[in-house]
Amino acid sequence: MDNIEYIEGYFKGNHDAAQKKDFEKKILEDALFAEEVAFYISANGVIQEQLQKEKKQRFREIYEQQKVISIKQPVTSIWKYLAAACVIVAVLLTTWFFSSAKNSPRQLADTYLQQNWQTLPVTMGKPDVLQTGIQFFNSGNLPGALNVFESLVKTNPENNAAEKYAGIVSLRLGDYDKALKYFTMLEADTNLYSNPGKFYKAITLMERNKSGDEDAARLLLKQVKDGNLEGKTEAAEWLKKF
Repeated sequence: MDNIEYIEGYFKGNHDAAQKKDFEKKILEDALFAEEVAFYISANGVIQEQLQKEKKQRFREIYEQQKVISIKQPVTSIWKYLAAACVIVAVLLTTWFFSSAKNSPRQLADTYLQQNWQTLPVTMGKPDVLQTGIQFFNSGNLPGALNVFESLVKTNPENNAAEKYAGIVSLRLGDYDKALKYFTMLEADTNLYSNPGKFYKAITLMERNKSGDEDAARLLLKQVKDGNLEGKTEAAEWLKKF
């Protein structure tokens, strides 16, 4: 098996636990192999971008075809569509007007995710397994990043950065229960000078938005604000909005 198949197998989840461990160890010990992994990530991103361009072009072609069909339709038929569209817009504007004064918890959580967790900070210096996971995350390979972070948590339960990032990736993937598990582990770490675990749990509950989650999130945010914990500024603002 050549390196390309070996690397691809890791990201597709074809490796067993021992093979994953060997893969991650090889990244640390073999600089050339680490460069190949980095190239794979970069190339994969280029391919995905090209696919998106092709999809956009296909959509444009279908759109132009639909415009031709619409022009051929009777004028009375077009006016029916316009009237229906006006009704829809009116309903949407009315809904927006009455809801804009108060943000839903999920809207607040979505905004926070978009502004803060699209990428993770990269540390310059000798690459390690944690940085490899961060590179996977930043390149859009969330399952690969989660594999790395979860492996680190298993081999080193005291690695609070791995716990935090495993929770963030799980939340980005929509696995709220797993995110809560890792953020609870982070919250319990008494060695951290600044611990965001409680705040991150609140965000997860706001994003999940099940019955009872809003009340639980509000309680956590109040504890963050009153306890002067990490996330207190956002907590204070959000408590005013929902």
